Amino acid sequence: MAMKKKSTAGHNDLSGEEAGREFGISIEKLKTLMQTRGGESIQKLNETYGGLSGLEQKLKTNLITGKIKLK
Repeated sequence: MAMKKKSTAGHNDLSGEEAGREFGISIEKLKTLMQTRGGESIQKLNETYGGLSGLEQKLKTNLITGKIKLK
């Protein structure tokens, strides 16, 4: 008998719009940032999001381990 996957509450249940409000960056902006290449991407990352550490704070995660930072 197959077991049902447990529902998880929290950040995984957010819509794109809700995630944008929760994290301070929309999925569309994050996707655009990830598609930007070269010096332009570094400049945009630094100016708009405060570098990697600023993006890490917005995403509420550790960029090395991928673990969520709890408050």
